[in-house]
Amino acid sequence: MQELDRTTPGATELPTLTSFDPATGEVLGTVPIMGPEQVGAAVALAREAFPAWRDLGFEGRRRKLLALRDTLVRHKDDVARLYTRENGKPLAEAMTSVLACCDFLAYYAKHAAGLLADEPIHVSNPLQKNHETFLTYEAKGVVAVISPWNYPLLLAMAEISAALAAGNAVVLKPSELTPLLGVKLGELAREAGLPAGIFAVVTGDGRTGAALTAAPVDRVCFTGSVATGTKVGQAAMAHLVPVTLELGGKDPALVLPDADLDFAAQGLVWGAFTNAGQVCASVERAYVHQRIAEPLIAKVVERAKALVVGNGLDPKTEVGPLINQPALERIEAQVADAVAKGARVLTGGQRLPGPGTFYPPTVLVDVTPDMLVMQDETFGPLLPIISVPDEAAMLAAANDSPFGLSATIWTADLDAGKRLARQIQAGSVWINTGLASYGNPLTPRGGYKESGIGKIGGRHGLLEMVNAKLVDVAVHGKPKLWWYPTWPAMVDFVSAGVDVMHGSSIGQRLSGLGKFLKSRR
Repeated sequence: MQELDRTTPGATELPTLTSFDPATGEVLGTVPIMGPEQVGAAVALAREAFPAWRDLGFEGRRRKLLALRDTLVRHKDDVARLYTRENGKPLAEAMTSVLACCDFLAYYAKHAAGLLADEPIHVSNPLQKNHETFLTYEAKGVVAVISPWNYPLLLAMAEISAALAAGNAVVLKPSELTPLLGVKLGELAREAGLPAGIFAVVTGDGRTGAALTAAPVDRVCFTGSVATGTKVGQAAMAHLVPVTLELGGKDPALVLPDADLDFAAQGLVWGAFTNAGQVCASVERAYVHQRIAEPLIAKVVERAKALVVGNGLDPKTEVGPLINQPALERIEAQVADAVAKGARVLTGGQRLPGPGTFYPPTVLVDVTPDMLVMQDETFGPLLPIISVPDEAAMLAAANDSPFGLSATIWTADLDAGKRLARQIQAGSVWINTGLASYGNPLTPRGGYKESGIGKIGGRHGLLEMVNAKLVDVAVHGKPKLWWYPTWPAMVDFVSAGVDVMHGSSIGQRLSGLGKFLKSRR
Protein backbone atom coordinates (compact mmCIF):
# COMPACT_ATOMS: atom_id res chain seq x y z
CA MET A 1 0.00 0.00 0.00
CA GLN A 2 2.98 2.33 0.25
CA GLU A 3 2.86 3.39 -3.39
CA LEU A 4 -0.81 4.25 -3.15
CA ASP A 5 -0.21 6.09 0.13
CA ARG A 6 2.32 8.38 -1.53
CA THR A 7 -0.12 9.32 -4.25
CA THR A 8 -3.34 9.31 -2.27
CA PRO A 9 -3.98 12.40 -0.12
CA GLY A 10 -4.56 11.68 3.53
CA ALA A 11 -4.28 7.87 3.26
CA THR A 12 -1.90 7.59 6.20
CA GLU A 13 -4.42 9.23 8.59
CA LEU A 14 -7.32 6.97 7.67
CA PRO A 15 -9.08 4.49 9.95
CA THR A 16 -8.25 0.86 9.33
CA LEU A 17 -9.96 -2.49 9.05
CA THR A 18 -8.50 -5.77 10.22
CA SER A 19 -8.11 -9.04 8.36
CA PHE A 20 -8.56 -12.27 10.35
CA ASP A 21 -7.75 -15.92 9.77
CA PRO A 22 -11.21 -17.58 9.96
CA ALA A 23 -9.66 -20.88 11.06
CA THR A 24 -7.96 -19.43 14.15
CA GLY A 25 -9.25 -15.91 14.67
CA GLU A 26 -5.66 -14.65 14.38
CA VAL A 27 -5.13 -11.07 13.18
CA LEU A 28 -3.32 -11.13 9.83
CA GLY A 29 -2.97 -7.40 9.23
CA THR A 30 -4.73 -4.10 8.73
CA VAL A 31 -5.43 -1.86 5.76
CA PRO A 32 -6.75 1.71 5.50
CA ILE A 33 -10.43 2.36 4.89
CA MET A 34 -10.20 4.69 1.92
CA GLY A 35 -12.83 7.29 1.26
CA PRO A 36 -13.91 9.39 -1.73
CA GLU A 37 -10.72 11.49 -1.69
CA GLN A 38 -8.37 8.51 -1.89
CA VAL A 39 -10.57 6.62 -4.34
CA GLY A 40 -10.84 9.70 -6.52
CA ALA A 41 -7.06 10.08 -6.54
CA ALA A 42 -6.62 6.45 -7.63
CA VAL A 43 -9.18 6.86 -10.42
CA ALA A 44 -7.52 10.10 -11.55
CA LEU A 45 -4.14 8.33 -11.76
CA ALA A 46 -5.73 5.53 -13.74
CA ARG A 47 -7.35 8.03 -16.11
CA GLU A 48 -4.02 9.75 -16.64
CA ALA A 49 -2.21 6.47 -17.33
CA PHE A 50 -4.88 5.02 -19.60
CA PRO A 51 -3.96 6.59 -22.99
CA ALA A 52 -0.38 5.32 -22.95
CA TRP A 53 -1.52 1.81 -21.95
CA ARG A 54 -4.16 1.80 -24.67
CA ASP A 55 -1.65 3.00 -27.26
CA LEU A 56 0.85 0.36 -26.18
CA GLY A 57 -1.12 -2.01 -28.37
CA PHE A 58 -1.95 -5.67 -27.96
CA GLU A 59 1.63 -6.88 -28.30
CA GLY A 60 2.97 -4.44 -25.72
CA ARG A 61 0.19 -5.30 -23.29
CA ARG A 62 0.71 -9.01 -23.96
CA ARG A 63 4.29 -8.76 -22.71
CA LYS A 64 3.24 -6.93 -19.55
CA LEU A 65 0.42 -9.35 -18.72
CA LEU A 66 2.66 -12.36 -19.25
CA ALA A 67 5.20 -10.69 -16.97
CA LEU A 68 2.48 -10.44 -14.33
CA ARG A 69 1.66 -14.11 -14.91
CA ASP A 70 5.33 -15.01 -14.47
CA THR A 71 5.53 -12.96 -11.28
CA LEU A 72 2.48 -14.73 -9.90
CA VAL A 73 4.09 -18.08 -10.72
CA ARG A 74 7.24 -17.11 -8.82
CA HIS A 75 5.22 -16.16 -5.76
CA LYS A 76 2.57 -18.90 -6.04
CA ASP A 77 3.42 -20.56 -2.73
CA ASP A 78 3.24 -17.35 -0.71
CA VAL A 79 0.08 -16.26 -2.51
CA ALA A 80 -1.66 -19.61 -1.96
CA ARG A 81 -0.71 -19.65 1.70
CA LEU A 82 -2.04 -16.12 2.20
CA TYR A 83 -5.16 -17.17 0.29
CA THR A 84 -5.76 -20.03 2.74
CA ARG A 85 -5.03 -17.96 5.82
CA GLU A 86 -7.25 -15.04 4.86
CA ASN A 87 -10.06 -16.95 3.13
CA GLY A 88 -9.93 -20.33 4.92
CA LYS A 89 -10.08 -22.59 1.87
CA PRO A 90 -7.81 -25.67 1.81
CA LEU A 91 -4.37 -25.02 0.41
CA ALA A 92 -4.94 -27.24 -2.62
CA GLU A 93 -8.03 -25.21 -3.53
CA ALA A 94 -6.07 -21.99 -3.04
CA MET A 95 -3.34 -23.20 -5.38
CA THR A 96 -6.01 -24.19 -7.91
CA SER A 97 -7.24 -20.59 -7.85
CA VAL A 98 -3.69 -19.35 -8.44
CA LEU A 99 -3.46 -21.68 -11.45
CA ALA A 100 -6.74 -20.31 -12.81
CA CYS A 101 -5.47 -16.73 -12.40
CA CYS A 102 -2.43 -17.64 -14.48
CA ASP A 103 -4.73 -19.19 -17.09
CA PHE A 104 -6.80 -16.02 -17.39
CA LEU A 105 -3.74 -13.79 -17.71
CA ALA A 106 -2.20 -16.02 -20.36
CA TYR A 107 -5.44 -16.43 -22.31
CA TYR A 108 -6.29 -12.77 -22.64
CA ALA A 109 -2.64 -11.75 -23.14
CA LYS A 110 -2.26 -14.13 -26.06
CA HIS A 111 -5.72 -13.95 -27.64
CA ALA A 112 -7.12 -10.46 -27.06
CA ALA A 113 -5.73 -9.19 -30.38
CA GLY A 114 -7.57 -11.87 -32.33
CA LEU A 115 -10.74 -11.71 -30.25
CA LEU A 116 -10.96 -7.93 -30.70
CA ALA A 117 -9.87 -7.75 -34.34
CA ASP A 118 -11.98 -5.56 -36.63
CA GLU A 119 -15.12 -7.48 -37.58
CA PRO A 120 -16.30 -7.02 -41.19
CA ILE A 121 -20.03 -6.75 -41.84
CA HIS A 122 -21.30 -7.92 -45.23
CA VAL A 123 -24.25 -5.67 -46.07
CA SER A 124 -26.75 -7.36 -48.42
CA ASN A 125 -28.63 -4.22 -49.45
CA PRO A 126 -27.64 -3.57 -53.10
CA LEU A 127 -27.92 0.17 -52.53
CA GLN A 128 -24.90 -0.12 -50.24
CA LYS A 129 -22.88 -2.56 -52.34
CA ASN A 130 -19.93 -0.17 -52.60
CA HIS A 131 -19.56 0.19 -48.83
CA GLU A 132 -16.91 -1.22 -46.55
CA THR A 133 -18.57 -1.77 -43.18
CA PHE A 134 -16.98 -3.13 -40.03
CA LEU A 135 -17.03 -3.09 -36.24
CA THR A 136 -13.96 -1.95 -34.38
CA TYR A 137 -13.43 -2.31 -30.65
CA GLU A 138 -11.98 0.35 -28.35
CA ALA A 139 -11.02 0.25 -24.69
CA LYS A 140 -13.52 1.97 -22.40
CA GLY A 141 -11.05 3.78 -20.14
CA VAL A 142 -11.08 3.05 -16.40
CA VAL A 143 -12.71 -0.15 -15.17
CA ALA A 144 -13.69 -0.56 -11.50
CA VAL A 145 -13.56 -4.13 -10.20
CA ILE A 146 -15.21 -4.84 -6.83
CA SER A 147 -14.29 -8.40 -5.93
CA PRO A 148 -15.77 -10.89 -3.41
CA TRP A 149 -14.10 -12.73 -0.54
CA ASN A 150 -14.96 -16.31 -1.51
CA TYR A 151 -12.68 -16.39 -4.58
CA PRO A 152 -10.87 -13.10 -4.07
CA LEU A 153 -8.17 -13.61 -6.71
CA LEU A 154 -9.83 -15.84 -9.30
CA LEU A 155 -13.07 -13.87 -9.67
CA ALA A 156 -11.14 -10.60 -9.65
CA MET A 157 -8.52 -11.76 -12.16
CA ALA A 158 -11.13 -12.97 -14.64
CA GLU A 159 -12.21 -9.34 -15.07
CA ILE A 160 -8.88 -7.62 -14.40
CA SER A 161 -7.06 -9.61 -17.08
CA ALA A 162 -9.80 -8.97 -19.66
CA ALA A 163 -9.91 -5.25 -18.86
CA LEU A 164 -6.13 -4.81 -19.02
CA ALA A 165 -5.74 -6.87 -22.19
CA ALA A 166 -8.39 -4.74 -23.91
CA GLY A 167 -6.41 -1.59 -23.07
CA ASN A 168 -8.19 -0.29 -19.96
CA ALA A 169 -6.79 0.86 -16.64
CA VAL A 170 -8.19 -0.94 -13.58
CA VAL A 171 -8.99 0.10 -10.01
CA LEU A 172 -9.61 -2.91 -7.76
CA LYS A 173 -11.53 -2.77 -4.51
CA PRO A 174 -11.08 -6.14 -2.74
CA SER A 175 -13.57 -7.42 -0.19
CA GLU A 176 -13.14 -6.05 3.31
CA LEU A 177 -12.88 -9.69 4.46
CA THR A 178 -9.89 -10.50 2.21
CA PRO A 179 -8.12 -7.17 1.66
CA LEU A 180 -4.58 -8.49 2.02
CA LEU A 181 -4.93 -10.61 -1.09
CA GLY A 182 -5.91 -7.52 -3.06
CA VAL A 183 -2.92 -5.64 -1.68
CA LYS A 184 -0.70 -8.58 -2.60
CA LEU A 185 -1.98 -8.51 -6.16
CA GLY A 186 -1.10 -4.83 -6.40
CA GLU A 187 2.41 -5.61 -5.17
CA LEU A 188 2.81 -8.31 -7.80
CA ALA A 189 1.66 -5.91 -10.52
CA ARG A 190 4.30 -3.40 -9.51
CA GLU A 191 6.97 -6.07 -9.39
CA ALA A 192 5.93 -7.22 -12.87
CA GLY A 193 6.46 -3.72 -14.22
CA LEU A 194 2.92 -2.64 -15.00
CA PRO A 195 2.94 1.13 -15.52
CA ALA A 196 2.06 3.29 -12.53
CA GLY A 197 -1.66 3.97 -12.31
CA ILE A 198 -2.71 1.19 -14.68
CA PHE A 199 -3.60 -1.13 -11.83
CA ALA A 200 -4.46 0.39 -8.47
CA VAL A 201 -5.89 -1.19 -5.32
CA VAL A 202 -8.17 0.74 -2.96
CA THR A 203 -9.01 -0.90 0.35
CA GLY A 204 -11.92 -0.43 2.70
CA ASP A 205 -15.49 -1.43 3.38
CA GLY A 206 -18.80 -0.78 1.67
CA ARG A 207 -18.25 2.95 1.82
CA THR A 208 -15.09 2.54 -0.26
CA GLY A 209 -16.98 0.46 -2.81
CA ALA A 210 -19.71 3.10 -2.98
CA ALA A 211 -17.09 5.80 -3.54
CA LEU A 212 -15.56 3.80 -6.37
CA THR A 213 -18.95 3.20 -7.99
CA ALA A 214 -19.68 6.94 -7.80
CA ALA A 215 -16.27 7.90 -9.19
CA PRO A 216 -15.82 8.82 -12.89
CA VAL A 217 -15.13 5.30 -14.14
CA ASP A 218 -16.24 3.77 -17.45
CA ARG A 219 -17.41 0.34 -16.32
CA VAL A 220 -18.16 -1.26 -12.97
CA CYS A 221 -17.69 -5.01 -12.42
CA PHE A 222 -19.14 -6.36 -9.19
CA THR A 223 -19.38 -9.86 -7.78
CA GLY A 224 -21.39 -10.32 -4.59
CA SER A 225 -24.87 -10.36 -3.14
CA VAL A 226 -28.06 -9.39 -4.92
CA ALA A 227 -28.77 -6.62 -2.39
CA THR A 228 -25.39 -4.95 -2.81
CA GLY A 229 -25.31 -5.61 -6.55
CA THR A 230 -28.63 -3.83 -6.95
CA LYS A 231 -27.22 -0.78 -5.17
CA VAL A 232 -24.07 -0.89 -7.30
CA GLY A 233 -26.12 -1.10 -10.48
CA GLN A 234 -28.38 1.78 -9.47
CA ALA A 235 -25.43 3.99 -8.51
CA ALA A 236 -23.59 3.26 -11.74
CA MET A 237 -26.62 3.79 -13.95
CA ALA A 238 -27.19 7.17 -12.32
CA HIS A 239 -24.16 8.18 -14.43
CA LEU A 240 -25.06 5.80 -17.32
CA VAL A 241 -22.01 3.68 -16.53
CA PRO A 242 -22.49 0.07 -17.71
CA VAL A 243 -22.13 -2.77 -15.22
CA THR A 244 -21.24 -6.43 -15.07
CA LEU A 245 -22.93 -8.05 -12.07
CA GLU A 246 -22.41 -11.63 -10.95
CA LEU A 247 -24.74 -12.05 -8.01
CA GLY A 248 -26.27 -14.75 -5.87
CA GLY A 249 -27.54 -18.20 -6.71
CA LYS A 250 -29.77 -20.92 -5.37
CA ASP A 251 -28.44 -23.49 -7.74
CA PRO A 252 -30.39 -26.72 -8.25
CA ALA A 253 -29.14 -30.22 -9.01
CA LEU A 254 -31.43 -32.61 -10.88
CA VAL A 255 -30.71 -36.32 -10.51
CA LEU A 256 -32.55 -38.44 -13.07
CA PRO A 257 -33.49 -42.07 -12.35
CA ASP A 258 -30.88 -43.49 -14.74
CA ALA A 259 -27.95 -41.69 -13.06
CA ASP A 260 -24.96 -43.63 -11.77
CA LEU A 261 -25.60 -43.34 -8.02
CA ASP A 262 -21.99 -43.48 -6.84
CA PHE A 263 -20.92 -40.94 -9.44
CA ALA A 264 -23.86 -38.61 -8.77
CA ALA A 265 -23.32 -38.80 -5.00
CA GLN A 266 -19.67 -37.90 -5.40
CA GLY A 267 -20.58 -34.99 -7.67
CA LEU A 268 -23.28 -33.67 -5.35
CA VAL A 269 -20.96 -33.75 -2.34
CA TRP A 270 -18.26 -31.90 -4.27
CA GLY A 271 -20.71 -29.34 -5.66
CA ALA A 272 -22.31 -28.67 -2.28
CA PHE A 273 -19.29 -28.62 0.04
CA THR A 274 -16.27 -27.39 -1.90
CA ASN A 275 -14.97 -24.15 -0.35
CA ALA A 276 -17.34 -24.99 2.55
CA GLY A 277 -20.24 -24.32 0.22
CA GLN A 278 -19.19 -20.69 -0.13
CA VAL A 279 -19.53 -20.63 -3.91
CA CYS A 280 -22.21 -18.73 -5.80
CA ALA A 281 -22.54 -21.78 -8.08
CA SER A 282 -22.65 -24.36 -5.27
CA VAL A 283 -25.30 -27.06 -5.33
CA GLU A 284 -27.77 -25.48 -2.90
CA ARG A 285 -30.80 -27.74 -3.46
CA ALA A 286 -31.05 -31.22 -4.96
CA TYR A 287 -34.10 -32.76 -6.62
CA VAL A 288 -33.82 -36.53 -6.89
CA HIS A 289 -36.20 -38.89 -8.68
CA GLN A 290 -38.12 -40.83 -6.05
CA ARG A 291 -37.13 -44.16 -7.60
CA ILE A 292 -33.49 -43.62 -6.57
CA ALA A 293 -33.84 -41.15 -3.71
CA GLU A 294 -33.27 -43.50 -0.79
CA PRO A 295 -30.07 -45.20 -2.02
CA LEU A 296 -28.64 -41.95 -3.39
CA ILE A 297 -29.23 -40.08 -0.12
CA ALA A 298 -27.50 -42.87 1.78
CA LYS A 299 -24.44 -42.56 -0.46
CA VAL A 300 -24.40 -38.75 -0.13
CA VAL A 301 -24.58 -38.95 3.67
CA GLU A 302 -21.79 -41.53 3.77
CA ARG A 303 -19.51 -39.31 1.68
CA ALA A 304 -20.42 -36.14 3.61
CA LYS A 305 -19.60 -37.80 6.94
CA ALA A 306 -16.18 -38.81 5.63
CA LEU A 307 -15.09 -35.27 4.73
CA VAL A 308 -12.29 -33.85 6.88
CA VAL A 309 -13.09 -30.41 8.31
CA GLY A 310 -10.24 -28.28 9.59
CA ASN A 311 -7.60 -25.63 9.02
CA GLY A 312 -6.88 -25.29 5.31
CA LEU A 313 -3.13 -25.36 5.95
CA ASP A 314 -3.45 -28.99 7.05
CA PRO A 315 -3.00 -31.12 3.90
CA LYS A 316 -5.64 -33.57 5.13
CA THR A 317 -8.33 -30.86 5.30
CA GLU A 318 -11.08 -31.04 2.68
CA VAL A 319 -13.54 -28.47 4.08
CA GLY A 320 -12.28 -25.29 5.72
CA PRO A 321 -14.05 -22.73 7.93
CA LEU A 322 -16.79 -20.31 7.07
CA ILE A 323 -15.51 -16.82 6.44
CA ASN A 324 -16.77 -15.23 9.69
CA GLN A 325 -19.24 -15.38 12.55
CA PRO A 326 -22.21 -13.84 10.68
CA ALA A 327 -21.85 -16.53 8.00
CA LEU A 328 -21.91 -19.19 10.70
CA GLU A 329 -25.00 -17.69 12.28
CA ARG A 330 -26.79 -17.56 8.92
CA ILE A 331 -26.24 -21.30 8.44
CA GLU A 332 -27.46 -22.03 11.97
CA ALA A 333 -30.60 -19.97 11.36
CA GLN A 334 -31.43 -21.85 8.15
CA VAL A 335 -30.97 -25.23 9.81
CA ALA A 336 -33.04 -24.20 12.84
CA ASP A 337 -35.84 -22.95 10.59
CA ALA A 338 -35.80 -26.17 8.56
CA VAL A 339 -35.87 -28.43 11.63
CA ALA A 340 -38.67 -26.40 13.21
CA LYS A 341 -40.73 -26.93 10.03
CA GLY A 342 -40.16 -30.69 9.90
CA ALA A 343 -36.82 -31.27 8.17
CA ARG A 344 -34.47 -34.01 9.39
CA VAL A 345 -30.70 -33.63 9.70
CA LEU A 346 -28.95 -36.80 8.52
CA THR A 347 -25.42 -35.60 9.23
CA GLY A 348 -23.90 -32.39 10.60
CA GLY A 349 -26.30 -29.76 11.81
CA GLN A 350 -24.26 -28.08 14.57
CA ARG A 351 -21.21 -25.84 14.64
CA LEU A 352 -17.97 -27.51 15.64
CA PRO A 353 -16.35 -26.64 19.01
CA GLY A 354 -13.08 -24.80 19.43
CA PRO A 355 -11.62 -21.70 17.75
CA GLY A 356 -12.56 -20.80 14.20
CA THR A 357 -15.87 -20.66 12.39
CA PHE A 358 -16.31 -24.31 11.43
CA TYR A 359 -19.58 -25.93 10.41
CA PRO A 360 -19.66 -29.55 9.22
CA PRO A 361 -21.11 -30.69 5.89
CA THR A 362 -24.83 -31.05 6.58
CA VAL A 363 -27.47 -33.05 4.69
CA LEU A 364 -31.18 -32.28 5.18
CA VAL A 365 -34.20 -34.28 4.04
CA ASP A 366 -37.95 -33.85 4.40
CA VAL A 367 -37.44 -30.25 3.36
CA THR A 368 -40.26 -28.20 1.88
CA PRO A 369 -40.28 -25.17 -0.43
CA ASP A 370 -41.34 -22.79 2.36
CA MET A 371 -38.13 -23.33 4.37
CA LEU A 372 -35.42 -20.66 4.33
CA VAL A 373 -32.88 -23.23 3.18
CA MET A 374 -34.91 -23.67 -0.02
CA GLN A 375 -35.56 -19.98 -0.61
CA ASP A 376 -32.55 -17.93 0.47
CA GLU A 377 -28.98 -18.28 -0.72
CA THR A 378 -27.15 -20.41 1.86
CA PHE A 379 -23.50 -19.89 0.95
CA GLY A 380 -22.44 -22.62 3.30
CA PRO A 381 -22.11 -26.41 3.69
CA LEU A 382 -25.81 -27.35 3.59
CA LEU A 383 -27.35 -29.78 1.10
CA PRO A 384 -31.16 -30.09 1.24
CA ILE A 385 -32.51 -33.01 -0.82
CA ILE A 386 -36.07 -33.41 -2.07
CA SER A 387 -37.56 -36.56 -3.60
CA VAL A 388 -39.68 -35.77 -6.67
CA PRO A 389 -41.98 -37.98 -8.77
CA ASP A 390 -40.87 -37.15 -12.30
CA GLU A 391 -38.77 -35.00 -14.62
CA ALA A 392 -41.49 -32.36 -15.01
CA ALA A 393 -41.60 -31.80 -11.25
CA MET A 394 -37.82 -31.48 -11.17
CA LEU A 395 -37.81 -28.86 -13.89
CA ALA A 396 -40.64 -26.85 -12.33
CA ALA A 397 -38.91 -26.86 -8.94
CA ALA A 398 -35.54 -25.92 -10.43
CA ASN A 399 -37.03 -22.89 -12.17
CA ASP A 400 -39.15 -21.83 -9.18
CA SER A 401 -36.61 -19.32 -7.90
CA PRO A 402 -35.75 -15.65 -8.37
CA PHE A 403 -32.17 -16.80 -9.00
CA GLY A 404 -30.74 -18.26 -12.19
CA LEU A 405 -26.99 -18.59 -11.94
CA SER A 406 -26.24 -22.26 -12.59
CA ALA A 407 -27.58 -25.80 -12.35
CA THR A 408 -26.35 -29.37 -12.62
CA ILE A 409 -27.96 -32.43 -14.18
CA TRP A 410 -26.97 -36.03 -13.44
CA THR A 411 -28.04 -38.63 -15.98
CA ALA A 412 -26.76 -41.45 -18.19
CA ASP A 413 -28.88 -40.12 -21.08
CA LEU A 414 -26.91 -37.17 -22.42
CA ASP A 415 -29.62 -36.23 -24.91
CA ALA A 416 -32.13 -36.00 -22.08
CA GLY A 417 -29.64 -33.95 -20.10
CA LYS A 418 -29.16 -31.51 -22.98
CA ARG A 419 -32.91 -31.23 -23.49
CA LEU A 420 -33.39 -30.37 -19.81
CA ALA A 421 -30.45 -27.97 -19.87
CA ARG A 422 -32.19 -25.90 -22.56
CA GLN A 423 -35.26 -25.57 -20.33
CA ILE A 424 -33.52 -24.60 -17.09
CA GLN A 425 -33.48 -20.87 -16.42
CA ALA A 426 -29.80 -20.45 -15.58
CA GLY A 427 -26.74 -18.91 -17.15
CA SER A 428 -24.67 -22.11 -16.83
CA VAL A 429 -25.84 -25.71 -16.82
CA TRP A 430 -23.44 -28.59 -16.22
CA ILE A 431 -24.28 -32.18 -17.10
CA ASN A 432 -22.52 -34.84 -15.02
CA THR A 433 -20.13 -32.27 -13.60
CA GLY A 434 -20.24 -29.05 -11.63
CA LEU A 435 -18.36 -25.76 -11.27
CA ALA A 436 -16.27 -26.90 -14.22
CA SER A 437 -16.24 -23.59 -16.10
CA TYR A 438 -15.34 -21.11 -13.39
CA GLY A 439 -11.59 -21.54 -13.73
CA ASN A 440 -11.66 -21.83 -17.52
CA PRO A 441 -10.93 -18.52 -19.27
CA LEU A 442 -12.59 -19.63 -22.52
CA THR A 443 -16.07 -20.21 -21.10
CA PRO A 444 -18.29 -17.18 -20.46
CA ARG A 445 -20.56 -17.26 -17.44
CA GLY A 446 -23.31 -15.05 -16.10
CA GLY A 447 -26.73 -15.22 -14.54
CA TYR A 448 -30.40 -15.08 -15.40
CA LYS A 449 -32.99 -13.18 -13.38
CA GLU A 450 -31.62 -11.84 -10.07
CA SER A 451 -28.33 -13.65 -10.51
CA GLY A 452 -26.76 -10.96 -12.60
CA ILE A 453 -26.10 -8.97 -15.74
CA GLY A 454 -23.38 -9.50 -18.33
CA LYS A 455 -20.72 -12.14 -18.87
CA ILE A 456 -17.34 -12.98 -17.39
CA GLY A 457 -14.77 -15.03 -19.28
CA GLY A 458 -14.21 -15.89 -22.93
CA ARG A 459 -14.78 -13.47 -25.78
CA HIS A 460 -18.09 -12.37 -24.27
CA GLY A 461 -16.29 -11.27 -21.11
CA LEU A 462 -13.72 -9.37 -23.16
CA LEU A 463 -16.45 -7.56 -25.09
CA GLU A 464 -17.77 -6.25 -21.75
CA MET A 465 -14.55 -4.21 -21.52
CA VAL A 466 -14.74 -2.40 -24.86
CA ASN A 467 -16.93 -0.07 -26.86
CA ALA A 468 -18.04 -1.46 -30.21
CA LYS A 469 -17.85 1.19 -32.92
CA LEU A 470 -19.46 0.82 -36.35
CA VAL A 471 -17.41 2.22 -39.26
CA ASP A 472 -19.17 2.50 -42.63
CA VAL A 473 -17.06 3.60 -45.59
CA ALA A 474 -18.60 4.62 -48.94
CA VAL A 475 -15.70 3.48 -51.08
CA HIS A 476 -16.51 5.43 -54.28
CA GLY A 477 -17.88 8.57 -52.64
CA LYS A 478 -20.81 9.15 -55.02
CA PRO A 479 -24.09 10.91 -54.09
CA LYS A 480 -26.87 8.55 -53.04
CA LEU A 481 -30.07 8.35 -55.04
CA TRP A 482 -32.12 9.36 -52.02
CA TRP A 483 -30.16 12.51 -51.26
CA TYR A 484 -31.75 15.92 -51.83
CA PRO A 485 -33.32 17.16 -53.98
CA THR A 486 -36.17 14.67 -54.18
CA TRP A 487 -37.75 13.79 -57.52
CA PRO A 488 -41.36 12.98 -58.48
CA ALA A 489 -40.90 9.21 -58.84
CA MET A 490 -39.01 8.74 -55.58
CA VAL A 491 -41.95 6.96 -53.89
CA ASP A 492 -42.22 4.58 -56.85
CA PHE A 493 -38.44 4.03 -56.67
CA VAL A 494 -38.56 3.00 -53.01
CA SER A 495 -41.74 0.92 -53.50
CA ALA A 496 -40.07 -0.95 -56.35
CA GLY A 497 -37.10 -1.57 -54.09
CA VAL A 498 -39.41 -3.26 -51.57
CA ASP A 499 -40.69 -5.58 -54.30
CA VAL A 500 -37.20 -6.40 -55.58
CA MET A 501 -35.75 -7.19 -52.16
CA HIS A 502 -38.73 -8.72 -50.37
CA GLY A 503 -41.30 -9.77 -52.96
CA SER A 504 -43.02 -13.08 -52.27
CA SER A 505 -42.64 -14.38 -55.84
CA ILE A 506 -40.20 -14.19 -58.74
CA GLY A 507 -42.82 -12.37 -60.77
CA GLN A 508 -43.24 -9.67 -58.12
CA ARG A 509 -39.48 -9.24 -57.89
CA LEU A 510 -39.01 -9.00 -61.67
CA SER A 511 -41.89 -6.54 -61.94
CA GLY A 512 -40.35 -4.50 -59.15
CA LEU A 513 -37.00 -4.49 -60.95
CA GLY A 514 -38.64 -3.00 -64.05
CA LYS A 515 -40.34 -0.28 -62.00
CA PHE A 516 -37.08 0.30 -60.14
CA LEU A 517 -35.16 1.00 -63.35
CA LYS A 518 -37.89 3.26 -64.75
CA SER A 519 -38.19 5.33 -61.59
CA ARG A 520 -34.47 5.98 -61.12
CA ARG A 521 -33.42 9.57 -60.93
